[in-house]
Amino acid sequence: MNSPKEIIAFAMNMEKQGQKFYESFMQQVDNTDAKKWFETLAETEKEHYEILEKQLNQLNEGTGWMSLDEYKPDNDPELFRKRQQTEDVDPNENKYTLSDLSVLRMAYLIENDFAEFYLKAIDQVDDEEGKSLLKTLYEWENEHRRVFHEAYKQAMQANWFEQGFAPF
Repeated sequence: MNSPKEIIAFAMNMEKQGQKFYESFMQQVDNTDAKKWFETLAETEKEHYEILEKQLNQLNEGTGWMSLDEYKPDNDPELFRKRQQTEDVDPNENKYTLSDLSVLRMAYLIENDFAEFYLKAIDQVDDEEGKSLLKTLYEWENEHRRVFHEAYKQAMQANWFEQGFAPF
């Protein structure tokens, strides 16, 4: 079993690497929605890092885990779903390119790793506040994973014919 401090320190590193990934690939995707998601996610991962940093400081000071009220950022876990609904994007109008596929796949895998890490970490913490923090982080990362999975599927379908594949 990893200690809570080790879990938080590892999570901080993951979130920082995620932020760097989104910042570096933000300009490399052609799809404008993907660019917006990457920009938003870079900021989101930064917020996650700051929450975790605050938590690690509290653990180091011996004051325990933060309560739910202390770590709720402005980040809305439904942000991506709401953005898709309000923007009503026409996939034919804003087509994903082949070059977007690998970047979207990497983003999906990053978010998948984050979600799986937090899900497993929940069982390694005995404190209920700690479990609550890790569960919230899992839920946020799971939503990110869902969004990128959907985007990747759309990108694949948008490029089937360019790849010489017809699903019918």
